[in-house]
Parts: sequence; structure tokens; C-alpha cells
Amino acid sequence: THGITTDEYWDTVYAAAEQGAMDMNIDLQFDRFEPQSSQEVLYRKMSAKILSLCQGGVDGIFVTISDPMIADAVKRCKELDVAVMSINAGIALSKELGLPHHVGMVEENAGYQSAFKMAEMSTFTKAFCLNHSHDLPVLQDRCAGFERAMDELGIEYLGQVVVPDDNIR
Repeated sequence: THGITTDEYWDTVYAAAEQGAMDMNIDLQFDRFEPQSSQEVLYRKMSAKILSLCQGGVDGIFVTISDPMIADAVKRCKELDVAVMSINAGIALSKELGLPHHVGMVEENAGYQSAFKMAEMSTFTKAFCLNHSHDLPVLQDRCAGFERAMDELGIEYLGQVVVPDDNIR
């Protein structure tokens, strides 16, 4: 996944997957990368690892398709007849690749719906979209949905605020 070792969000995801693998007696290998100098470096390393696993003969792989660079690696895995399922990020790329399953959400819709929920829960006249990973295309989609809803609601949208994407412990 694109979840780096210092991002605590992924701790829960990995713990649940590990428990599921134990419950179903499945051999599961996880790879989380240390923080990189850029998202591009992270995606390059992810792509290389995905290709290595698929060329190494794994039965299946689940990945976040957080960038088109990763989609190229997934396409090669499909050519090698490796089962691929996408999670979290990349529903549009998953569809383009013809993957049978994606576990996640439509990001623009998520931003749109969250804006309406936020407006239902409180009164405010201005709003920002918090973006914890500015280089991640799916988060741009989420903020676009949020912005569209704010416009429809007549609430002033003040743009995105980029916050750190690693929760250094």
C-alpha cells in the first residue's frame, strides 16, 4: 500500500488484515515503506515491489493504486495471471484495468457527502478541505467533491490545507 510506516492510519488496516489471514490460514506478506523523499519515489518503489512479487509467483496481491505508475505494475501482474484486488485508493484505475474487486470508496462522492454531513451537524459560513497527502490524486478528487458541495450549499470554500501525511510517533 501507499501507507508509510509512520502513518498510523495503516496500523489498523494491517492489524485487521493480519487477523483475517490468521483466521483463514492464509500466508500474508505486507510491505510498508519508510517515508520517502517524494511520492514519486514511493510509487516507483511500490511498483518495483509489486512487479517483483508477481514475477516471483505469488497467487494474488492486493494493492492501493494511488498513482498511474502503479497501474502499469498491476497491468503486468494481470498479464502474469496473478489475481489482483485493489483497496483504498484507485477505484477509477481499478475499473480501467478491469479488476474484479475494489474495496474502497468513490473519492469525489465521499468528499461531496461529507460536506453535506458536516453542514447538517453544525453551522458555519466558510470551509477548508484538509488534505493529508497533496500529491495523492484521489485526495484531490475528494477535495473537489467537497468544494462542489460547499458551492451548492452556499458556503464559502477557502481551498485546501495541506497537513503532514505521516503521524510520526
